[in-house]
Amino acid sequence: MNRRLFGAFGVLAVAAFSVGGCKTDPLSDLDGTPSNVVTNFSYLQLPIGGDATVNASVVDGRATPLEVPITFTPCTADVSVVTDTSYHPVPATSAQVIVTAVSPASSCLIVSGGGVADTIAVSTVPVAFNGGISTTTPIVGDTLILTSNTQLGFDPASADIDFGDGIHGEVLVRTADTLMVRVPQPDAAQPAAVRIEGVVVKYVPGLIVTLSSPALTVTSGYPRTSGGAAVFTVPADGDSVEFYDGFTTDGLDYWYSFTVASPDTLVFEVSWAGAADLDAAICNGAFSGCTGGFGGATVANPETWTVIFTAAGNYNVFIEQFDTHDEPAHLFKVKVKNP
Repeated sequence: MNRRLFGAFGVLAVAAFSVGGCKTDPLSDLDGTPSNVVTNFSYLQLPIGGDATVNASVVDGRATPLEVPITFTPCTADVSVVTDTSYHPVPATSAQVIVTAVSPASSCLIVSGGGVADTIAVSTVPVAFNGGISTTTPIVGDTLILTSNTQLGFDPASADIDFGDGIHGEVLVRTADTLMVRVPQPDAAQPAAVRIEGVVVKYVPGLIVTLSSPALTVTSGYPRTSGGAAVFTVPADGDSVEFYDGFTTDGLDYWYSFTVASPDTLVFEVSWAGAADLDAAICNGAFSGCTGGFGGATVANPETWTVIFTAAGNYNVFIEQFDTHDEPAHLFKVKVKNP
């Protein structure tokens, strides 16, 4: 029984093979004829001086790689191309080059062989922001101004400055040509490069990138110690003064000296962005005596309180970073009003 079945299947198999062998392969015309170029990139974005390895093959209609010479031609001198001498495929059905960004531009790379070709778009961008910058030595609370040039601008929806570790200041102006930011207190040791976010690369439609800046040295304009030089002059009746400063993440308390020339009443306000809790008071020293109590030691933002000065003297605005709540007050404003 088993032998007979085996024999029967054997006949069927031979018959099927014979019938199939008589048919023609409908795709046979595609064999060996270059159909298109296959590359490992369709688009490259490179910083100036940066490079990428591009690999390419010429394939037939069945997507079989063919042994044909392949050439790589840059569209402009803004990119350079050299053969990757370490690449030796066997069989030689592919080729590999190293593409390097030379200058800022929108360029491309033409890959061809066997009469077919493909184009890889290449965008080269500056390594660092090369537009205008108002100063490289800003003071906490100052306005840092960045301006556009022919290559770079700003995204009006997202442009900003990261002063390190995700620390941002206060955006004052944000247009396609100008970015103005009030400078916060960074944590990083100074000088340090900052990151310019939302930079528009004008010669590549739709391309928005983040670039580093020249190194900045951010400093405070105040001694932040009790009994130091006067930080502000008490305003006249009906007037007000204000100044800015900021805490590092682990900063605890600052002191800002001022002098009251005669009995007076002043309204103080401390405001900031974020969830941190700042407390404030008016003291004549490091807790050796505080005028008007701790009227600014609440959970409010801004902290606002009134102090009646019964005598002339030297005082300090004491500001404490009581709790950061994971959002340190890297920038805050002190306003003093004489009602």
